[in-house]
Amino acid sequence: MAPIMDPSPPTGPQARRRWWAGVPAVWLSTLLLLAGGYFGSMQRFGAFLFSIPVLASLLLIAVVAAIRASMKRAGRAHLLVAWLLIGLTPLAYLESYDAVQQIRFLVWAATHYRQVSEVVKANNIVMGWDSWGMAGQDNYSYLVVDVDDRLESKDRAIRWTKQVGQSCGLWKTQRVWPEIYIATTYTNCPFNGIEPAE
Repeated sequence: MAPIMDPSPPTGPQARRRWWAGVPAVWLSTLLLLAGGYFGSMQRFGAFLFSIPVLASLLLIAVVAAIRASMKRAGRAHLLVAWLLIGLTPLAYLESYDAVQQIRFLVWAATHYRQVSEVVKANNIVMGWDSWGMAGQDNYSYLVVDVDDRLESKDRAIRWTKQVGQSCGLWKTQRVWPEIYIATTYTNCPFNGIEPAE
């Protein structure tokens, strides 16, 4: 009678999936990181309020799972990945909005390449880009052009605002392309004559 052979261990993608799902702390911390990035990418006040209990619950569950995994002497690599993902969640929350806006601009530019080549010829406000707020506290961001490509400088931002005929100061700027920025004005101060984004 032929001996019964043990099935060969999984390899390739199957092995990676089994490694990732083998310890709950790993996939729970992955879920926490993804949730942090998702909620951070939205500036809506309602999403912020909803994110507090969701992220707090996921954080507690992920930390407890990581502690239990260490008590059960899970692999060092699993524990390292779990704690690393938990630690990166605040960064994902804080940085995901800018990353999403960068991707959004690249998608927009790919379908409006002729407009992009035209608008960079002079300082101007291209369009309303985003808006958010609640209870009378509204914020607005715009896609703008600075031919000097120095809009992240406070002094340059002040001069640029005057050059384009606006009085609202810039609270934040994000360079998404040479000479092109997403500029956010101070609360309740939209640019005159520019239709804000919905």
